[in-house]
Formats: sequence, C-alpha cells, structure tokens
Amino acid sequence: MQRSRDDLIAIARRYYVDGKSQQEIAAEFGISRPTVSSLLKECKEKGIVEIRISEGSSHTAALSRELEERYQLQKAVVVSQSENITLLSRIGNEAASYTQSILRDGIQIGISWGMTLYQLVHQMQTVNISKAGVVQLTGGFGASNPQYDGTELARELSRKMQAGYYPLVCPVLVKNILVKDLLLNEPWIREVLHRTESLDAALVGISSNAPEASALVRAGFLSHEEAKDIQQAGAVGHICGYSYDKDGNVMDHPINHRIIGIDFHDFLNIPERIGAACGIQKAEAVRASLKGRHLTTLITDESIAAALV
Repeated sequence: MQRSRDDLIAIARRYYVDGKSQQEIAAEFGISRPTVSSLLKECKEKGIVEIRISEGSSHTAALSRELEERYQLQKAVVVSQSENITLLSRIGNEAASYTQSILRDGIQIGISWGMTLYQLVHQMQTVNISKAGVVQLTGGFGASNPQYDGTELARELSRKMQAGYYPLVCPVLVKNILVKDLLLNEPWIREVLHRTESLDAALVGISSNAPEASALVRAGFLSHEEAKDIQQAGAVGHICGYSYDKDGNVMDHPINHRIIGIDFHDFLNIPERIGAACGIQKAEAVRASLKGRHLTTLITDESIAAALV
C-alpha cells in the first residue's frame, strides 16, 4: 500500500526528530518494522529526508541511525573520542545511561564480564526499584583484576539496583564435559541457570577470538594454542564465552560445550540484549554478532561503527 507524502513526513519526523525506534513507529502506525525501514528509505529517495554528515555529534548520530537500519537494532549509540576522557569510560557512561532508562520494578537482568561492563556498572547511579534481580550469566572468570569479573560486576550492579543477587559460583570454562555435568548437578548452580531462562535484559561484552585479544586466554582458561585452534576453525568472536563464526552462528566446537553459563538459545530469547564494545580490533567480532542478531542494542565507538557501515 502506497503511503501519502504526509504519512512519509510524519514517519520521518518520528524517527529523525523525535528519536523513536523503528519498532515504536511500527506500533504507532500499525505496520511492520521492515515496512518502516522501507518507508524511511523512500523518504531519502524522494528528498523528504536529507542526511548531511559533518564532524562531531552529527557524524556519530548518523552512524547510529545507519547501524539501526542496517542491522535492525532497536538502538545504537556511537561514541566519539574526547580529549578529556577515555573512550572506554565514555562508552561505559552511555551504556550506564541506557541501562538506567530500561530499569523498572521487578526487572530481572543478567550480566557477563569485562572492562566495558565494569565501566557501565561503575558509572551507574543508585536507583530505587523493587523486586528486581541481577543474575550472573556465566561462571566466574577469575580475572586478574576481580573488578572485571562477572561475580563482582553482578554484586555491584545488584547493590546499585537494590536488587537480589544470584552469582554462579563456578568457572566459566571447565576442562571437560564430566566436570561440567558434575557442577550442573549442584543445586545452587542449577537454580541460577534456571533464572537465566526468564530474564528481561542482558548486559554483555563482545570479545575477539584472536589469541592475543581473547579474554579467555588472558584469564588462563584457554591456552594460546587452543584459542588458535578455534580461530582456525572459523571463530571470530565470543559472547558469554560462546565462540561464533563470521555469520554469527555459535560453533559446534568442544570448547563451546565446556562453557558453564546461560544457554545461548536462552540468551537470544531475552527481550533486551545490550552489547558494548570498544576498539577497532573488535570490529569483525561485532559485525558477526550483529549478523547473527545477537543484540537488540549496541553501544560502541566511532571506529567500529564506521567499519560496520
């Protein structure tokens, strides 16, 4: 059905001026999200919308819109470099602001590990909500700096949310399936993993699978040789410890079978999946994750965003 010019203008205004997501616009106008995307493209073709990319915030805003359209994200936030504050800190601040915007009474939220998520939790304000819960998505990471470990991040996030705290008291990666099966039979571990099946939101980092950049290698869970093996098998990145290929498919690899944490299919069923990534070396991993529809929201830096679009 062809839309009138007035309809096109109204849709374009909602998206580019009011900052509404494509999903919100679809609900308002009673159409599908792909239809909204097509109509926004038509707005550009008919000259209703003209995008001029300049420096600074206008540039990052344009990159954000392009990411949302290209990868069907609910929200993309692109951060530019500042002379006065580190890029990692700025991404953490944006991620904290976005996370606070979705918090509500009763929300159940999962969190993984990493420096970017540390910045997110560190910069969050204390909120006054009730009956919320924070669940550790994967086993303990044994990070050299425990502040970056999922256990500590979940604890601190639960404190700031005044929420229940549900840690996974076990390693994220074990030596073999037998050890994993034994741990999965522990009542507390079983209960926490059961909670990951019904989360409202998840906060995750994205890691490259290059051995020199892998968080699992740095923490000592994988040897350099093991990381090289899974990379040669086609892995480009991992989320919650699970390695995936260039199309975002989680790989049928022995290392993935030794992960203790949320089942990846359960992860993909979480309504709000917020990923944060910093550094151009993660661009390939982020691209594959977006192709696999792992995330609903991406918060990243300008260099990664430019590589993706």
